[in-house]
Amino acid sequence: MKSVAMLALLTFAATCAAQNPCVPGAVPQAAQQATFAQAELRKASYEEMDTKIPAATSTHTRELKDALTRTADAAFACAGSDANPATLQDTLAKALHANPPQPPGNTAIQNNDPRYTEVLGSYGHNLLVQVSRPTNVSGLIAVQFSINIECGNDNMLLVYALRDGSWKRQLRWQANKLDQISDAFGDFFLTAFLPGQNGSWRLAVAHGTPWCTSRFSVFDIDVLAPGSSADVPRIVWHMRRDYSLGDAEITLKANGNTFDLRLNADEMEFVETSSERRVIYRYQVTDNGVQRIGPIANHARGFVEEWISAPWEESRNLTASENISDLEKVHDELNPPIKPDDKQFLSHGSGPVRACTTPGVFQVEMSSVLETSVPGKSAMDSKGLPSRYFHIREGKDGYTMLSAPIQPDPTCTGPDLMHSAGN
Repeated sequence: MKSVAMLALLTFAATCAAQNPCVPGAVPQAAQQATFAQAELRKASYEEMDTKIPAATSTHTRELKDALTRTADAAFACAGSDANPATLQDTLAKALHANPPQPPGNTAIQNNDPRYTEVLGSYGHNLLVQVSRPTNVSGLIAVQFSINIECGNDNMLLVYALRDGSWKRQLRWQANKLDQISDAFGDFFLTAFLPGQNGSWRLAVAHGTPWCTSRFSVFDIDVLAPGSSADVPRIVWHMRRDYSLGDAEITLKANGNTFDLRLNADEMEFVETSSERRVIYRYQVTDNGVQRIGPIANHARGFVEEWISAPWEESRNLTASENISDLEKVHDELNPPIKPDDKQFLSHGSGPVRACTTPGVFQVEMSSVLETSVPGKSAMDSKGLPSRYFHIREGKDGYTMLSAPIQPDPTCTGPDLMHSAGN
């Protein structure tokens, strides 16, 4: 009997993978396998706040993702060309017992609150499904699944396209192997579709990396396109940067061939009023590649901080062409590569922001200190470096870096425009 059941399961899986016509009963059958994998995840033995994921938990997570994919495939095989995302979401949620009641926004909940026990559980808990139709690309429906892990969640994305009157899965995006919780596509998971020519499209996906002991982590952005297999999308472009896991809103939007991610990162100088700065990651996607464009910050000081922090290949696009060579040297000086055994590092401090007599030009003062670790000493040796007076020009798409002398400009003597402003 066990062999017959296994043969039936394999036959069913092959049917879903091939996206054959609607099979009655296929959705609950696949959902049953997902429920089994979810139950196995809940049996996981782990210590609270442990960032290492047990091998068995990683295996069961992969099995759950496979079963969720089969469930979605089965639902779309039975969906008409006019499929309603809300109806599909309801079908999947009921079959998978997903989307438990969530606490209202900004609600402080206790670990023993019986109303949200499922939401608060770790591995295998709080299965969520969201089905949506992109507003800027026709003939597509996206399905996003989320499941809790320790100190966060893990997400998977499926994209279906209408082909000859039926829905075919075009893309599956997920973390394939989980050794640490930071391997998960979690904390936040946002998508934005970018339309192309002749019905083509690309997809920008941004996700965080869960962590237990710090509010600072790293995030990834990937620009994807359908590949030779739905399970292996083509990665057009990838980047990874630091961000804060705090309460600030994180947004991802697309407009034409550009996308715009906004989140918070740590300030270059920690001060009492604020320890974060708002960063704008705006990129233009063309056949020649993906290029960062302005704006990159909400104000002049934030622009200078991000110009220093970003890789030179991005900062040079926001630099006056006549001073490219000199400013590249300044950038390299203030943003040197970090090595694991480094005993020196730079810290930066922000000074006044003043308007100059030339309309639209501002001077932003930044100080730097070279910190050196000395064997046998608890405190680091500090050496102040000459301050830089960055001159930037404001335009319709943010700012452009003009110069960075070590002497203040006598034509930039206005009041400090950010004396009491946080980032």
